[in-house]
Amino acid sequence: MDTRAFECFGDSHWFAIICTVLAAAGMIRLNRSPRVTQARKQQANTALAVILVLAVSADPLLTWLRYRGAEDVALAGRLVRETALPLYLCDVVSLVLAVALITRRPRWVEIGYLWGVAGTVQGLITPTLYFDWNTPEYYAFFLQHGGVPVAALTLVFGARIVPQPGTFRRAIMWSWVYMGGVMLINVLLGANYGFLNGKPAVGTMFDYMGPYPWYLLTLQAVAFTLYGLLLLPFARPTGGMPVADIDPAV
Repeated sequence: MDTRAFECFGDSHWFAIICTVLAAAGMIRLNRSPRVTQARKQQANTALAVILVLAVSADPLLTWLRYRGAEDVALAGRLVRETALPLYLCDVVSLVLAVALITRRPRWVEIGYLWGVAGTVQGLITPTLYFDWNTPEYYAFFLQHGGVPVAALTLVFGARIVPQPGTFRRAIMWSWVYMGGVMLINVLLGANYGFLNGKPAVGTMFDYMGPYPWYLLTLQAVAFTLYGLLLLPFARPTGGMPVADIDPAV
């Protein structure tokens, strides 16, 4: 039974969703505005990158602090190892987008856009979060899971660093690399990062994808379909929106 304090689609959840939407709109507008200098835009984007890195870094620290009591030292260490290392897709894409926000490299932007919107938004809508807004875990969770789609949309629709030809193929390749690597790490650690070795203990969209391990096939079908839909605006012969001020290096 779901005994967590956080209520999905409760007041604290809607607050986080609304803040995410407003932040995305604000960052896109800032990056598109001709009245804002490029230096100021980069300062805002760098600040968002720092927030993403700090949010990822906070998870193991907060897990340790919550369970570090004298009788729970071993439990705290096990929980950090099995649940709080930066191995979830949302952790990885947070770091990818942090690099993309600072370097503006197209290859980092494209995978951050697809993983961030197709993947992390699911975590924003159906969070695997146990703590409500009277805890630091709540803010760390939503700074990350809200910050990721904000960063992805900012780079693509604000800075106009759009996906280039071959993005779909590259995204599938990197998705398989992530899945294979993390599934192996899960076996070695006895963990379930990415929920690739079992479903979450709380209700999520995974519950509608079939039993283990078949839901992994459904997950890939859904993810790759979303990749295709997210790339549709850029599938025109002209390459879609113009690419602005990017470094062509990978």
